[in-house]
Amino acid sequence: MHDEKLEPPPEIMVKGLSPLPDRLAKGDVIETWLYDEHKVPQKVFRSSGALYTLRRSGAIEDCHVVAAEMWARDYETGVLGARDPEAGKSGAKSDIEYAMLSRAAAVSRCQSVQRNLGEISQRFLQAMMIDGLSVNQMSKVMRKEHRKVSGAIELLLEQLVELYDTLPGQIMR
Repeated sequence: MHDEKLEPPPEIMVKGLSPLPDRLAKGDVIETWLYDEHKVPQKVFRSSGALYTLRRSGAIEDCHVVAAEMWARDYETGVLGARDPEAGKSGAKSDIEYAMLSRAAAVSRCQSVQRNLGEISQRFLQAMMIDGLSVNQMSKVMRKEHRKVSGAIELLLEQLVELYDTLPGQIMR
């Protein structure tokens, strides 16, 4: 487990497909923009059935969902090169300086999560929030019992909330 990366099954990561309207209505699909190898922005959709299933079951709370979504946005912005969703909210076109500062802050927060919670926590977050794996899929990949994976995610999200609470600024407040 320590050396392997949690890879999604090939059928999970189908690029270019849009979710069905009923799936969008559920609220568990997020739209984001990533740049391809030619620096052209491409619309992609992110879903985390594991996160929202745990929330609906009562295993985690809203603050855990918010922390996981914040981490995913930071990872997409800082590591994968997505546009910061906050940049265009004022209606004006974002400037390059703001985009660079935003990306640097996102990378810093991702590094803080990895440094404080560890590489395995980072892989769990990536599998759940970026690759869109369900708890069942993670259980199969890791060859661990469903309840152990679910418990590990619950603990990870609790630690993530605590970590974001200690970071400077108004992140979780």
